[in-house]
Parts: sequence; C-alpha cells; structure tokens
Amino acid sequence: MEKQPTFFKDTGAMGDVLSEAQRLIEEARREAQALEKSVQAQKDAVDGYRDQVEKVRYRQVIKELIGESLGDVKGAVASMVNEWKDKKLQMKQREEELAMQQQALLEREQKLERNIQGFEAEQRDRMNAELQNIAQLSAGVKQQMEELATAKKTIDTILSEDSETIRDRVLTQEDVDFLRLNYFSLVKSRLASQGVVNPFTEEKFSENVWKVETRNNEIVAKITQGILGQHTAVGFDIKFIVPEAEEGFIYQKLGKEVAETITWFIEAGKRDKKSFEALVLVSPTGWTDWAVEKVQTLLNMTKSVYLVDLSERALFYNESDKKTKQFAEWFAPVPIEEEIAGMVAKLTKEIEAEGVLQFRADKVSEKYQAPRKIVMGAFQELVEAKKGEIITPEEGAKDSILMVR
Repeated sequence: MEKQPTFFKDTGAMGDVLSEAQRLIEEARREAQALEKSVQAQKDAVDGYRDQVEKVRYRQVIKELIGESLGDVKGAVASMVNEWKDKKLQMKQREEELAMQQQALLEREQKLERNIQGFEAEQRDRMNAELQNIAQLSAGVKQQMEELATAKKTIDTILSEDSETIRDRVLTQEDVDFLRLNYFSLVKSRLASQGVVNPFTEEKFSENVWKVETRNNEIVAKITQGILGQHTAVGFDIKFIVPEAEEGFIYQKLGKEVAETITWFIEAGKRDKKSFEALVLVSPTGWTDWAVEKVQTLLNMTKSVYLVDLSERALFYNESDKKTKQFAEWFAPVPIEEEIAGMVAKLTKEIEAEGVLQFRADKVSEKYQAPRKIVMGAFQELVEAKKGEIITPEEGAKDSILMVR
C-alpha cells in the first residue's frame, strides 16, 4: 500500500488535511522569500564591489592620461586583486549553500504539488495558485544567481584588462560632443527623409510635417493635428544624457539616474489612444543591466521608451511590444563596424592620395570628429591588413600612432 504523505492525518476530517497543507505551503513561501532576500543581498554586495573595482581601475588609467603620480592607485589595484580572490572563495561556499537551499525548496514544491491533487477543485486551485507564487520566487532566485555570476565575471574582466583596453572606453568631453553631434545628425536626417505612420490610426504623414526643435542635448520632433485643440499624432523626445566626469573624463554607465525621467514620461498627460509618443534616452557610455532590464519589460498602451548605447552602438527596448519594435529603426545607431570602415576609408585616402605616413590618434579624432574608439578600431584594421603598425605611449609616443608601411 502506498505510504500516505506525512501531513495527511487519518482522522477522516478533510479540514485537518487542508490545514496541514496550508501550513506547509506557508512555510515554503517564507523559505522562498528568505532565499530571495539572501541572494539579492549577495548580488547587491557584488554589484557594489564591482562599482568600487571599476572606479579604482578607471582612475588608474585616467591618472596615466593626465600624467599624475600612480603609486597609490597601482597599490590600490594590486590590493583589490588579492581582496577579490579571497572574496570569491568566501562567496563560492555561500553560493553552494544557497543552491542547496533552492534545491530543497524545489523538492518541497514538487511534493506539495503531488499531494494536493486529492483536494476538491476550489481548494486545489487555491493551493496551486500559492505554489505558483512560490515558483515565481524561485525563478527570480535563479535569475539573480545568473546575474551574480555575470557580475563576478565582469569584475574578473575589469581587473585583468590592460590600460589600453580601458583607455579606449574612457571618453573626453570632445569625444562625447562628437557622439552627440553624429547621433543627432543621424536622427535629423531620418526625420527629414522619412514619412511616418501613426500605429493607432494608421494615418500616414509625410516628412514635411515634422516640427523639430533642437536644443543642446535634446531633439523634440512632433506631428500635431487640430486647430483649436491641438494634439500630438506622433512625437519623439530624444535626450542625450552625460554621466558625471572624473578629472575631465567620462566612463560610468547610466542607470537609476533616469528612473524619474521615465516615470514622468509614462505618467504625464492624459492617455490619448490616437497619439503615439516615444522617449529616447541616449548615453555615450552605455546602460547598466538594471536600466536595460526595466526598459525591456516596460509596457504602455500609447508610449514607448528606448535606450541608446553609443559606446557599443546598441539599442534596448521592449521587443515584445509591437508598436515599440515598429519604431526601433528610427533610433538605432550606426553599427560600430560601419563607422570603423568609414574611418579606414578616410585614412586610406590620405595615405594613397596625399602620401601621409603616420597618424596620431588624438589628431585623427579631432580632425574627423570621431571618438577615440573608432580611430583605434581603424588603426587596428589597417594593422591587420598589413598596412601599418601601432606605436603606443608605453613605447614613448605622446599618443597611439599608426606608422604606415
């Protein structure tokens, strides 16, 4: 005879059985919540440490760029490498404990699922709903564990990267200005050359009816209708946001700083079912995982939000939202490979037509108003094509130089 589950008492009273099942489900829910908090605390600690590592490592490169003493910073980096090794060993043990707790919770869930099948339909549905909540908590724990692993790899990468690799990601104010000018020029050319269709009314508008206002760090483009009670048929608000500079250099990704801007955009104004509006936030340094995740899951009936990463030339948005996906091509940056290819073509023309034999990275960047990352990418392409070699500052150059062969 099959052994009855321990919480099924042979009393003939279903009330006892149901009460015991409810108690065990409540225990499982508390365990899942505690596990979620524990993993979240672990992840928050690692994220905070990652920010600390990034600041120290980038500060080292920035001090190299401005020619300041490096003794203290190099010592801090070396100390951090050793500290991180110890932290990883401690974390490994804690993560193994968390994994065991999650496995025990999963086994309890499975047992409860099997044992509530004998309940009446209403009771079974209520219990299944509780178990589904527990399963969602458990799935959240799994995702956080994956994010924790990613954060650890990021720290390993930052500590192992050489100065030149990091330097390519450190932006000057001039780099940021170039990125803004180039991206705004791209968007305005699209506005000037493309008509648009309102996704709610299917009404078509020509490129001639856009009203475009350009400010220092913002483009507001609208198509309005009506004479007395004007309303926006299609509207784009494109904001260029710059992180705080350190010693004149910019490198930090943007994240929670834009939460209020997004919330205000979503909640502002009356909901107009005939009006489509998009908020486009543009960062020269990229976005944190937190910001990307929020935007990729953001759903609104009449509005869309996009994050543009000009560091990696990436665009983030909710791809499952049909209207948002429909407009993504308006805001997608030019692929970095295409920009590098364009720079290679310019340098090749100088070599062949003008006989130029060397290029210095900062001078090329200034001449063509291109970020250092694009210039260095072009240098590397020419080296791989056997058309030159790079001399670095470590070899005595003021800045990286491409010597033409």
